[in-house]
Amino acid sequence: MSRTVIVGSVAAALLIFAAQIDVARGAPCVTACTDEVAACVSTECAGLVKRPLRRCRHQCKKSIVQDCFADLTVCGATTARPVRPASSGGGGGGGGGMPMGGW
Repeated sequence: MSRTVIVGSVAAALLIFAAQIDVARGAPCVTACTDEVAACVSTECAGLVKRPLRRCRHQCKKSIVQDCFADLTVCGATTARPVRPASSGGGGGGGGGMPMGGW
């Protein structure tokens, strides 16, 4: 086999391996606990409508995710919170999400 074929195969294998590592890394608590939250909502919130249903859903999610923050094995999460994206170094502190600029 030629060197080009070997190098190409190794590069492809490394790309596939790197993609699998990202998937296998796991998920933060909010993502990992979706099944547990759904189970809680279906059992605890049955028969509720409108505001009581919303509050019950919120309470299910809050309590399960808080338990996960304390013990990652609750939902099988590997991190408590998602990794924050790196902030862009530009544009200075307008704050509040308001666009910068004048009239």
